[in-house]
Amino acid sequence: MLIDSFLGVPIDSSGDFAGCERMPAALRAAGLSDALAGTDLGNLQVALADPVRDPASGIIGLTSLVAATGVIRPATRELLRTGRRPLLVGGCCSLLIGVAAALVDVWPGAGLAFIDGHLDFHSGASSPTGEAADMELAIILGIGPAELTGLTGGERLLDPAAVVHLGARDQQEAAECGAPDPEVVVPEMVQVSSELIRRRSPADVGAAAAARLGSRRGFWVHVDLDVLSTAAFPAVDYPQPGGLDAVQLQHLLRPLTTAPGVPRYGRDNPEPDKRPGRRFGAPRSSDPGRSPRLTGAGSRTPPTRLARFTRCRATCNGRATGRAGVPPRQALPGSTPQE
Repeated sequence: MLIDSFLGVPIDSSGDFAGCERMPAALRAAGLSDALAGTDLGNLQVALADPVRDPASGIIGLTSLVAATGVIRPATRELLRTGRRPLLVGGCCSLLIGVAAALVDVWPGAGLAFIDGHLDFHSGASSPTGEAADMELAIILGIGPAELTGLTGGERLLDPAAVVHLGARDQQEAAECGAPDPEVVVPEMVQVSSELIRRRSPADVGAAAAARLGSRRGFWVHVDLDVLSTAAFPAVDYPQPGGLDAVQLQHLLRPLTTAPGVPRYGRDNPEPDKRPGRRFGAPRSSDPGRSPRLTGAGSRTPPTRLARFTRCRATCNGRATGRAGVPPRQALPGSTPQE
């Protein structure tokens, strides 16, 4: 069995419970346990409950994030050390920081297949929101506060050469915000944009990524469902043009989730708070159909199940919205909020 267990990580890096933290419960209600036929390990007792943007790091609820990471890391480490193949169900993408530290603990030199519609490579200063889910990959690769980048005793958690980034389509927006350019800062990291994946064969891109990562002791597959187009998956908190359809994502993921030595999976942030008529999003998650996250990599869940999962809804908070339909966040002192 490719996935033998799943664990909920109900966090939302907005710090004000905007909806992503409800995803583990929403997926259970939609039948995830039956789909995976694995052990439900419940939820980690974590929360990001501080909506204040730290003036030094630029991250919302930094102390709360460090504390949550301190729970996610040992829990993931124990699962990996005991031979589990877990699916971590977020919540938001910031859970990956704790996962990356656990990978170093168990498999030094482990790799990461990072599948996301965004680069997630902001700094605390460039992020329009201050949410850690804007910048978790940058933190993992050494850009961010020492409380997080130095978790494993070095300047970063993972080697950039051990990371393959697939599916981003926000490169221009990130550049306009002044985000670090990963092609400059971490040129060793392989990047294949959403457009290139669509132009090429997604299966071939996935196979090439699996071949690159397969030489390592293990690698983690991380999928944010916003890699899908808004038409394919409208329940996202940051809608943007382009993206993959569900079949393309399945083809991309299959080689990665069936490769020899592929370890485990994590999933972040589909937002169950998304309802028709509201531009509010879903937490970033994993893949649909047969891959990590929504239905779990290698599971027997047919692609039609995805439609059922994406209909999960909860009640949205009624409030004013800002950029891309997201509630406005507190800007850094001395900075101008970017619209």
